[in-house]
Parts: sequence; C-alpha cells; structure tokens
Amino acid sequence: MCGDSSVRNNLPICVKIILGFCLAACLPITATADDASATPTENGLYDECSEFSMAGIHDCLRKKRDESQKVLAQAEARMNTVMSRWDVDDQFIVAAKSNFIKDKQEFLKYREVHCNFMRSLGGAVIGIGLDTRLYTCVTELNYRRAKLLEDVFPDLPSK
Repeated sequence: MCGDSSVRNNLPICVKIILGFCLAACLPITATADDASATPTENGLYDECSEFSMAGIHDCLRKKRDESQKVLAQAEARMNTVMSRWDVDDQFIVAAKSNFIKDKQEFLKYREVHCNFMRSLGGAVIGIGLDTRLYTCVTELNYRRAKLLEDVFPDLPSK
C-alpha cells in the first residue's frame, strides 16, 4: 500500500517506485534509433511545423498536442482493458487499477510543472512563442507516456 512515507521531495515511496519502473522502461526506448524516432521530440515537432508562418506553427503544434492527448487517452483506456483481463487474482487487478489512477494524476502534475518550466525557458519571448514551447513539451511527454503504457501490455497475460 502506498503510505505517507516520503523522501526528500515529499513524494510517497510508491510513486518513486512507479517512476523508477517508468524510467527503467524508458532505457530500451533510447537504446535504438527506431524506437527513438517513433516518439516525437520537441525539436522534431517544431521542425514538422516550421514550414508555416509563426501563427501557422502555433496552430500546427496545437493540433499535434491535441492529437497526442487523444493517443494518450487511448493508451490509458487500453491499459485499463488489459488490466481488467489480466490473468491474476482480482485483488492484484484492483491494486493495479488504484495505483494506475494515482499514476495518471502524478503524470498530469509532472507534465504541468515540467512543461511550465520549459515554457519559462523562453525568457523574453512572448505569447505564441511561449505557447509553442508548451505545446511541444506536452506533446512529447504525452507520446512518451503512451509508449511506456503500450510497452507494458504484452507483459500482462490475459485470462
């Protein structure tokens, strides 16, 4: 059970364990060029939209952010389905689903804080320029999380 025990940054131990597994799962993603190219990067996203004017880049990146949110929602829905069909005792499914809810909440908090930080690195840039930094950050993190979830599906055998 995830208690209130915490370390330096006041995150519960179980959240740190989950984040550790997520980071460990990321290592194979960065190991091969094929996997790395499957997950868009902030620079890659900007490059894809750079053929447009500044307003066009903004709209293009906003659309990519919206698409990534749909992809993430689909991956999360599939994760729930996979967990429901998981070939283990119901108590483990209930625990996993409960932790998944917490995991989703923590991801949203992390994404917001991290992407606001990335946005702030725009410095004196204003308006649309700062939004593009925010959109690329959110988009990249959404795709990375969706990939992490999809990589878990094969590890949960169905009933």
